[in-house]
Amino acid sequence: MEKIKKVLLVHGYNGIPEIFRAFKRDLEALGCEVAMPEFPVREDISVKGYFDVFDQYPEFFGNDCAVIVHSIGNGMLLKYLAATGKGLNRYISLAGFAVPFVVEGKDVLNEKVALINLSSDELEHAKTAIKESFCIFSNDDHIVPYKTLQEYPKKIGGVGILIENIGHMGHKAGLTELPGVAELASGTTEFEFSCGCIILDENNNVLMEREISRRGDRFWAFPKGHMEAGETEEQTAIRETKEEVGLDVEIIDKESIDNNYFLHDGKVLKQVIQFIARPVGSTELKLQAEEVEQARFMSLDEARELADFEYTKITIDEVKERMGL
Repeated sequence: MEKIKKVLLVHGYNGIPEIFRAFKRDLEALGCEVAMPEFPVREDISVKGYFDVFDQYPEFFGNDCAVIVHSIGNGMLLKYLAATGKGLNRYISLAGFAVPFVVEGKDVLNEKVALINLSSDELEHAKTAIKESFCIFSNDDHIVPYKTLQEYPKKIGGVGILIENIGHMGHKAGLTELPGVAELASGTTEFEFSCGCIILDENNNVLMEREISRRGDRFWAFPKGHMEAGETEEQTAIRETKEEVGLDVEIIDKESIDNNYFLHDGKVLKQVIQFIARPVGSTELKLQAEEVEQARFMSLDEARELADFEYTKITIDEVKERMGL
C-alpha cells in the first residue's frame, strides 16, 4: 500500500462520532495530516451544504490523500467527486450506502437519506477516480439494511470488510475505538491472503472442516491456505483442499466469493478468496491432523447453523443464491 500524507474525516447525519477522535489521534501518530471538519447535521443536511465544506479542503483531495467517511457522508462524497472530477488515493467507508431506504418513525432522517440515490455515472466515477476503496459494515446496523450495506462495495468496486457487532458506528453504538481503520487509511496495514474451495457434493451438501488455528482456536470453515510462489488463486485453492482434506476438486465457478476481516487488533487485513468446486473421483476424506480436527459433508442449512463467524454465513448464503438452492 502507498503511504498517505493527508486524511479527511467526513461525518454523517448526527455529527462527529467518538471513533473519529480516535482516528485523528492514531493517524497523527502515524505521521498523517488530518482534517475533521463539521458538516451540516440532521435538518440542515443538504448536498450543497456538504459540497461547501468539501470546497474548503482542496488539499485533501488527490493522489496522496485518503478519506474516512461515515454513513450519509459517503454518498455526499461520491456526488462531490463526480461533480468536480476530483479523485483520491484511498477511501474508507463506514456504513456506506448508494440507494435510499426508510427507517420507521424517522421522518427527517428518511428525507435526508433520500438525497443519496447515486446515479450510474456517480458510481462509475468512484471506480475510476479512487485508487483503493474499503467498505466497513456490521451485521447489526440499526439504520442501514444489511443487504444495502453488502451491496455497497460491489457498486463502487471496493473491498467489503465485515466487523461483527459494531452497529452503525455512530453515537448510539458507543464505540470509542475501531482498530484497523487508521492503519488502513494511512497505508500501514499488513495483508494476508488465503485461497480455498467451497466443495459441494452431487447432492449439494457442503464440506465443512473444524479448523485448528495457530493459537489453538477451533472453528468451522472451508479448506483454505496461503499462496505459494508462481501459483494462481485457483491453483492454491485446489492444492490446499488436497492437503487439508485429501480431495481432488474441480472449480465450477471462476468468480470467487471473498471474505475480508481484520486480525491482530487491526494490524493485519486477512483476505480470503474462495471458489465453488465439486469433488473429482473419491470423496473419502484424509485430514491434515495438525490443521483439521474433523470434517464432513452436511446440508447448507446445517453448515450455516454451525458457522462460527458471520462472514461464513454470508458465504453460504451466496453459494445458495449462485447455485439456485
